[in-house]
Amino acid sequence: MDSKGIINIELLFCTLIVMMLLIVNLPMIENGLGSKIEIHENSEGRFLVNNIADSINEVNSKEYGFRKKIKLPESVDGNFYRIIINDKEAIVEFNNKKGKSAINPIMLVDSSNKTIEKMELYNGRTYLIEKTLINDNETNAINQSSIFIRQVEH
Repeated sequence: MDSKGIINIELLFCTLIVMMLLIVNLPMIENGLGSKIEIHENSEGRFLVNNIADSINEVNSKEYGFRKKIKLPESVDGNFYRIIINDKEAIVEFNNKKGKSAINPIMLVDSSNKTIEKMELYNGRTYLIEKTLINDNETNAINQSSIFIRQVEH
């Protein structure tokens, strides 16, 4: 019997087995890469919202008049986002996802020193976080600690 024919059949059989293994494993490899990308996006969003919450907590723990400027990045891993600040947490929203970070309870105020429920921060902008005293007769909040966040130019 010809030994070259047996080698060619074995080579063909091995090639067929390798191709079948690749076809079966390719979706698993693709899913693994997709998961890593999603984890990276989520961790960037979480890092951003944690930094903002930490900045608000830092300002809130200082004396009245203390200020801190924060510059938000243009995107979270190439995605536009927004940050929502309320009296208990900071929330980042992007790609139909949400990430939350708790903050010490605060009273948010607007530029006229009136209490507000929430505030939105947007990508690529610079904000000044300031600890103030609130004097809102409508809510009976007199000389209470509050946080004022406003957009500034660089």
